[in-house]
Amino acid sequence: MTIAQARNAIWERLKEHIGCPVVLADENQPMPEPPYCYYSVLAPRITNHAFGLTELVETPEGFVRRRSEPVSATMSFTFCSVSRDAPGGYIHGEDEALELAEKAHGFFLLNGHNIVTEYGDIVIQNIGGVTNRSGFLVTDTVRRYGFDIRFGYIRADEMPTETIQNPGNPQGFYK
Repeated sequence: MTIAQARNAIWERLKEHIGCPVVLADENQPMPEPPYCYYSVLAPRITNHAFGLTELVETPEGFVRRRSEPVSATMSFTFCSVSRDAPGGYIHGEDEALELAEKAHGFFLLNGHNIVTEYGDIVIQNIGGVTNRSGFLVTDTVRRYGFDIRFGYIRADEMPTETIQNPGNPQGFYK
């Protein structure tokens, strides 16, 4: 599994759970209307430098050498809202951002603690506490609450390789 595959699985399931947009931080596009969540990958590959498991795998395209190891990564989530009038009544941005952060926090504690994907499992190893991350603008205050998670997965790297079909026979090479 790659960090992109793990990241995508996490944010897609979180988005389904909280029911509002979950977008990558620092994108060159406008943020969605509140409420929304933005995320960033703080540390994409934390490893203990283990040797990992190296194996030779036959694929339809030929042989590949695969090395896999358990790694961790850290993601940060921030839930945003602003106080505003809405069709159902006035929305307090402070309350809405905090409620979304708590709902997402609960997701990682329960349903999202182990995320099964086609590439392998993602296991949440640590969930930080929900903290205030509000920032102040000139006229309005964007209310923000967030937390960080650390998760583990099996990272695999592959490269094509050659093998010797019949040792001692120079004609035995094939890809």
